[in-house]
Amino acid sequence: MKGVFKRAAAVLVTAVVAGGGAALSGCTVSLGVDGRDGQDVSAYDLWQLAKEQSGNPDLTYHEFLKEYLNYTGEEVEQMASLQAAINRSLLSSVQVTAEFTETNSSTEDFWPWPWGGGQEESESYISQGSGVIIDLDKEAGDMYVVTNSHVVYSSSADEQYSNDVKVYLYGREYTTSTIEVNGEIKNIIDESNAIEAEIVGVSLSYDIAVLRVEGSRAVRNSSVIAADWNRNENVAVGQTVYAVGNAAGGGISATNGIVAVDSEEISLDMYDTPSNYDDDFVYRTIRTSVPIYSGNSGGGLFDIDGNILGIVNSKTVAASEGEYSDNISHALPAACVHRVVQNMIDRYEATGSCNAGLYKLSLGAYAELNVVSSSAYMNNDTNNVEIIETVEVTDIGKNSFVYGSLQNGDRLVSVKITDGENNVRENCEITREYNIDEVLLSARESDTVCITVDRASQENPVSYCFTIMSGNFVYCN
Repeated sequence: MKGVFKRAAAVLVTAVVAGGGAALSGCTVSLGVDGRDGQDVSAYDLWQLAKEQSGNPDLTYHEFLKEYLNYTGEEVEQMASLQAAINRSLLSSVQVTAEFTETNSSTEDFWPWPWGGGQEESESYISQGSGVIIDLDKEAGDMYVVTNSHVVYSSSADEQYSNDVKVYLYGREYTTSTIEVNGEIKNIIDESNAIEAEIVGVSLSYDIAVLRVEGSRAVRNSSVIAADWNRNENVAVGQTVYAVGNAAGGGISATNGIVAVDSEEISLDMYDTPSNYDDDFVYRTIRTSVPIYSGNSGGGLFDIDGNILGIVNSKTVAASEGEYSDNISHALPAACVHRVVQNMIDRYEATGSCNAGLYKLSLGAYAELNVVSSSAYMNNDTNNVEIIETVEVTDIGKNSFVYGSLQNGDRLVSVKITDGENNVRENCEITREYNIDEVLLSARESDTVCITVDRASQENPVSYCFTIMSGNFVYCN
């Protein structure tokens, strides 16, 4: 049975116009944190503090409980249960709505020409999706939210990127109802809890959009928290994951499953042209067994520690029946998404305006890389099977910034990126072909990029460093 992929955003038609949280379960302690003397602080708050003060942002919640609080294995399981993680993630999750208007000309009133008059029909509709809070200033009521681009984009709308985007916090979700207008039944959304948001960055190529909320009283008075990223380059098959999102447009809910495939490519029709596959976009995704539904698009796929492992964007459907296949869903990997998001936020904060698409440093535009070997092995430290790919340079164009340094036959070992003050942005070992493309999303103008390769004529690895100029970046929409 042929499989196709369905974007997981729901659409609600609203009108046709003719004419021109839950707290972490477990103990709390009364401490002074950030000057809050005597306030109850949960183990989750202490974990965040430990990550900041230890300089180890990758410290997992399980590791924190064992190493910092000396919890036993049984106590760790109780404190870091799936239920507790899911309940934290509810407070990081939002509903997202984006309204569009589509105007079409009707020809039925044009005859007899030239005396007949035309008629325009405008239809308003709302795309319903999900989002995750990834940065938060509670005191100011400001936050950044990540969602899918296809939640806030419609190729057929008068304005393809919605200028009417709203988010709704957990516990303050919207509800839908129906009313009768001139004999027609219309669906409407209760917007009493709506929080206005603006698009500050969006990319169809990565199916990611970043929303900005500023000065919201509802955010200031809420218990929302920002979710953390799981930045591991490799995802383990079989690990427990869960999705939190606006399933079927019915409010924020959770479902769970496992990672089924750590990395695979799918294609999505972002321009709504089913018969034209040439304009489809290809995305690297994590396949999971987590049940998702229309409206889950843009919501988080979380690991057992409550960190974002991916952003849900699609599920498999059976082409012959046009129905959803059970429990085959896909999420854009956090290893890529967090770099795309930071790229967008940096550009927004530098320009102060929304940016469609993004600029990225790319070897691929002028240099050809190929996987020359691939193998799987058991990592005895993690008890996970890992795939290792050997990525080789097979052709270097004269317009590539690595021309004259890298050579055909070089095998990529690692990429390191440092800023103008020698702070390390990235230091990534290249074990999969996708690593190279995704790590270069973190490069900025004037950064130094060091590429280390194995070369047949050299006994030891060779490194080449380059200062990146504005002309080294390519645009993708």
